[in-house]
Amino acid sequence: MCYFMVSNYFNKEKTNTFLVVFLLLILSACGNDYAEQVQKNYLQVEKNLDTLKDKLYFGELTNTKIVEIYANKLAATKPDFRPIAEAMSKDATPKGALFQGLLKRLAKVNRNPENKKQFQQASESLMSIDIGADPIVFNDALIDLINTMAELSDGQLDTVSIPKDSQAANVRGEAITPGSYLVGNPGYGEYRQNNSGRSFWHWYGQYAFFRSMFGGGYYNTSPIYYNRWNRRPHYSYYNDYGRGSYGSSYDRRQTSQRNTSMRNNGYRPATKPKKQYGSVKGRQRVSSYSRQRSTQSNYVRDKSSAGRHADKATNKRSSSFFGGKQSSNTASKRSSSFFGSSSRSSSRSFGGFGGK
Repeated sequence: MCYFMVSNYFNKEKTNTFLVVFLLLILSACGNDYAEQVQKNYLQVEKNLDTLKDKLYFGELTNTKIVEIYANKLAATKPDFRPIAEAMSKDATPKGALFQGLLKRLAKVNRNPENKKQFQQASESLMSIDIGADPIVFNDALIDLINTMAELSDGQLDTVSIPKDSQAANVRGEAITPGSYLVGNPGYGEYRQNNSGRSFWHWYGQYAFFRSMFGGGYYNTSPIYYNRWNRRPHYSYYNDYGRGSYGSSYDRRQTSQRNTSMRNNGYRPATKPKKQYGSVKGRQRVSSYSRQRSTQSNYVRDKSSAGRHADKATNKRSSSFFGGKQSSNTASKRSSSFFGSSSRSSSRSFGGFGGK
């Protein structure tokens, strides 16, 4: 619209220095339609993270309470594991790795995209972070902490949300690899390469405790190599469902590249377990992300074909972040600009560890 007005003005008036300055001021006032849309959605995601922060602070998510209970029991029954129990207890709070990871990724979002590519990248990042900020999804993500402590308890604590007749990551006939459910999650470590080019898992901070665990041969303390580790299903929430929400686009690209390298070396990466776990609502939230990405691509193409500025129909669609209408009833209950409207209070009605 602004471009059209300026073009007509150039055609009707004689160009001079004053006129050029005047026209530049008009153009600057037109704004950046891409940036306006990203800024709107950025503020909504920021608001949703604040809501999640409050719920974590007041312990309103079911699995935050389970994490605290398990951490206390693990520290009491196995004093040597107290440091890792305390670290995992902290991770169910706003100061933990999962929540802080969402904040760091939000801070890196480009809030002033100048072209379609930058707009799409920023929008994908915001959608991914917003999924992770959903209390139902975050509640499910805590399952990995719960099951890690259950594994370390030598059977004194039960794993949750994993089908009883499923083959877990570490069967009892093998040496247990400490932290098996957390491997791959960038909140707890990263893959590095040794001198021979093999990728191995490196733990961060207090989680380095896993590298030096003892137990009379009961625990496997050898390096966790990607090619070997990724050949079996692990019932890790992050690896099976949460990678798109709690991992950045860089993390996902790196995983894809490592999987390609595995195949080139004759190994087959593990597939998602056939028997699902976690809450039904949580899986619906995560699956809605892929549908939103498809809608987003259509929106970006519409903007491109219609020129720099969207028409009224496109603007109407963008008001709910690329449509917002979902086939899943649970997805439509969020108050975020990504999912439509009413409220996020559904997180209060969790029943069971999975957060139904």
